[in-house]
Amino acid sequence: MNSAKRIAVLISFVILGMHLYIYNSLSEDTKDAYILKEITITGTRTERDTFGTPHAISVVTPEEIERYRLSTTADLLREEAGIQVQKTTTGQGSPIIRGLTGYQTLILIDGIRLNNSTFRSGPNQYMSTIDSGQVEKIEVVRGYGSALYGSSAMGGVINVLTKLPKDSASRLAIHPGIFTKFSSADRGKYARLELSGGYQNFSFIVGASYKDVDDLQPGKGYDIQLPSKKFIITSQKDPENLPEGAWLVDKLVPTSWQERNGDIKLGYKISENQNINLAYQGVRQQDVPRYDKLATKEFDKFLFDPQNRDLVYINYTNKDLSSFIDALRVSLSYHSQEEGQKQQKAKSTTFKEISDITNSKGLSIQLDSSVGKMQKLTYGFEFYHDDVDSKSITTNLKDGKKKVSNWGTFPDDSTCLDANAYVQDSFKLLNNLELILVGRYTYYSTTSDLSIGDPTFGIFEDSGNAITGNIGAVFGIMDGLNLTFNVGQAFRAPNLNDTTAVAVTNEGIDAPSLDLEPEKSKGIDIGLKTQSRFFSGTVNYYFSRITGLVTRVPLEKVYNTDEKIPELYKDIQKSYEGIPIFVKDNIEKANIQGIELAINWITIPSLPYVHAFGNLNFTRGKDITNNQPIRREQPVNGLIGIRWEDKSGKFWVETYSRFAGKQDRLSDGDIRDPRIPGTTTDPKKYDPMAYSPGWYTLNVRTGLNFGNLTRLAVGVENITNRRYREHGSGVDAPGINFFANLSQRI
Repeated sequence: MNSAKRIAVLISFVILGMHLYIYNSLSEDTKDAYILKEITITGTRTERDTFGTPHAISVVTPEEIERYRLSTTADLLREEAGIQVQKTTTGQGSPIIRGLTGYQTLILIDGIRLNNSTFRSGPNQYMSTIDSGQVEKIEVVRGYGSALYGSSAMGGVINVLTKLPKDSASRLAIHPGIFTKFSSADRGKYARLELSGGYQNFSFIVGASYKDVDDLQPGKGYDIQLPSKKFIITSQKDPENLPEGAWLVDKLVPTSWQERNGDIKLGYKISENQNINLAYQGVRQQDVPRYDKLATKEFDKFLFDPQNRDLVYINYTNKDLSSFIDALRVSLSYHSQEEGQKQQKAKSTTFKEISDITNSKGLSIQLDSSVGKMQKLTYGFEFYHDDVDSKSITTNLKDGKKKVSNWGTFPDDSTCLDANAYVQDSFKLLNNLELILVGRYTYYSTTSDLSIGDPTFGIFEDSGNAITGNIGAVFGIMDGLNLTFNVGQAFRAPNLNDTTAVAVTNEGIDAPSLDLEPEKSKGIDIGLKTQSRFFSGTVNYYFSRITGLVTRVPLEKVYNTDEKIPELYKDIQKSYEGIPIFVKDNIEKANIQGIELAINWITIPSLPYVHAFGNLNFTRGKDITNNQPIRREQPVNGLIGIRWEDKSGKFWVETYSRFAGKQDRLSDGDIRDPRIPGTTTDPKKYDPMAYSPGWYTLNVRTGLNFGNLTRLAVGVENITNRRYREHGSGVDAPGINFFANLSQRI
């Protein structure tokens, strides 16, 4: 038994002991006290008490969203168990779940895929294109979710649920609201105007928001930026004996950006059991700098501009269709995501503008059927089709001449198809034992015209299929204590970013790679869930084995001096002279295991209005092929806090600490990555400074609730003004940061 398993067993016995102690010390009346159920839908695609599901689920509640400081939507997950958030720059955020991020985790908006065929590997910014003020709550299923949700759900599934219109009234009702947030470390300002209401069977909610974020001020000290493109963090006021050519960075410039958002959701109640919703979301981000490329002076200009997203969808729900079909849900969606980039290499006389627009059309049909009182079927179909409009304009700054290409990041008019059918069968074998079986079939295909860059490549066509399954079980050990078990599979089909992209990455330039197979994983998850009036928490141990992991390979290893390099790759070398070129291959196998401990609350009966909370996360991943850690393996990290709330619920205060240990388990890719501290990008050289330092922060939040209409939250984060950077991020975290949030409903 390895160390991770020993720790998991120890924590499980501690939780079991605490549950038994608290349970036995309570009176019969207290044992039977009502506990408000936490209902989620993402774990099983149906409304269900989270405590009774076999999955490890994290939930960001509406109350937590109102308490948290100004942030991106991805940052709202930062305090949840089992989730870390990587930030390449301040306007971005990429959740890491069980060692995986980027296109290896699936993001949904109201059940509709945000992931598309152009999602990038590794950390990306896409979750930050969801307006945080529009979010009602976020549900995260940690662990493989491909059996229910298809490709990309290897690390987990994140479902961002937006605000719903209130139930319609017999007479016209209109309720305006304003929501504002301010943070001092980046002089961030956010304001959202909202209007909701309804009349008889009709209801609506309309919102518009604006966000303005200035350059970020980290904690005391400096980043010592090195000519090797790496850096070192120091808390010294006046660092001495700087390496030759190094320079000091205090405030992170440029990291400022702006965002405008708008949304509308209309609801119509056809009958008591039938509803239809029509929704639109629009996001406009401007001038988001890629700080890690600018801080190293590798580029004079690197902006994500514009970063736009438009989503239109219509949902129909019928909760009493026939004697066999309990519920029918149909969703039609159109999703357009535009990513623009403006690039100018250092000392270059050319300026490049890239525009990639991915238009996704989706259809989802889901049905629920009860088979007696002990069994329920959930089954359906999903279909997504992507069309890509891509181009680039390269301008010679000396003579003003422009070169237009129908290949931005991807060949223009590339397409992708994703079609799925699934079935889930949940049934009770005993009153305290339930099994959930899930199976899914996926067919995918991509088409791309590579002859735009090199006629010898011609039309690239790829297709394949996958069958994935999952078995989950929930066993009630005793009142308020469940044992959970999952064994399952997940996969990710190679997308256009893998096969056809020409893109700037943290290691160099990615070039097209045509002979790729799906990434696949399988593993187990064992957990305990406890829930009572005075103690609620979970502990999970998981193990996953990933095969066919897509990995970057230096171009010179694929094409040696005796082989002819295709013209397409030569053109890429000319365009990005001096920057390493990589292609991709399915060459790696990896094991990832870990422990996730979440304490939702611990309350002493004699102090019913005080409770402690926290989480602790341990991840250990091994790249079996290369005998090294996986990329961006997160260090031991967690949170611990205590909260007091007065009896009326009008006033609350909490203090908490976030922390992470030192991380010196680095892969070769980590050493090449300029976002991770060190002195050299050469994995063959010994570097005693190649590690992310450990850190902790002290924080306080407090709030007043003036009835149900007005809520004020204020706080201060990183009270000690520590300078630190979360492992794998491209920017430091904020220094001492005062914030205020005001919600006013009328």
